[in-house]
Amino acid sequence: MIGLSRVLTGICAAVLVSGLLAGCAETELLATFGKEIQNDGTDSGAYKVGNPYQVNGVWYYPAEDPYYDEVGVASWYGEPFDGRRTANGEVYDMNQLTAAHKTLPMPVFVRVTNLDNGRSLVLKVNDRGPFANGRIIDVSRRSAQLLGFEQAGTARVRVQVVDPDSGVAFARQDPEAPPEPTQTAQAIEFVSEEPASAIYVQAGAFAEADNAQWASQRLATIDHVQIYRVVANGVPFYRVRLGPYESVDEAGDMRYRVMAAGFPEARIVMD
Repeated sequence: MIGLSRVLTGICAAVLVSGLLAGCAETELLATFGKEIQNDGTDSGAYKVGNPYQVNGVWYYPAEDPYYDEVGVASWYGEPFDGRRTANGEVYDMNQLTAAHKTLPMPVFVRVTNLDNGRSLVLKVNDRGPFANGRIIDVSRRSAQLLGFEQAGTARVRVQVVDPDSGVAFARQDPEAPPEPTQTAQAIEFVSEEPASAIYVQAGAFAEADNAQWASQRLATIDHVQIYRVVANGVPFYRVRLGPYESVDEAGDMRYRVMAAGFPEARIVMD
């Protein structure tokens, strides 16, 4: 298999000699990103990014994103999907190390780390899903067993696109990559939710304060972000919102930027 690490080495040879790997253009990486996965010499199904699609009233926008790095909830799937075709034409085998994602290209390789126990695996994304609210990746049954959450059904994980040869996350090579997720929520400044006539873009609502903090850090370079702590039925959760905006059109433009930053379920809200 010709890995992306070798491609990066070839593209950036002159830069490496001078010790300036960070100077390689992101567009060069994207240009080779799909080609190397597609021509890896294995029976990996058809490489595809895919067109925007809608499931249960929610639109998803597939895109090549070698710097993808997200924290959220993982689930797993087995029967009755075992033996069926995946979204890129492979045959799903629940005993292989594969996964489903809503927007990443297929196939692409990701490192999934169970943040509850520290276990980590590199998986091949070859399917679409999961579409349950709040979940960012669906792994095979065998992957869930090795990651230690088969019995629980779900786990809080970190998902990073990686070089299939080395397992190294490309985000480490991006000088403008978002900050690492924080381990505690003590530094979060929560805003009381007061009724107001305002328009916001909500990137997501999180049960974990750490996840809300991570999302706000990732979006901070786009626009002003605030975390709103809300209590429903005695249970707190955290809304990450950008704004406010003066018009729905302005909020709509920002929503597309938020979605492109890795939050495909972003929506416009009015208070």
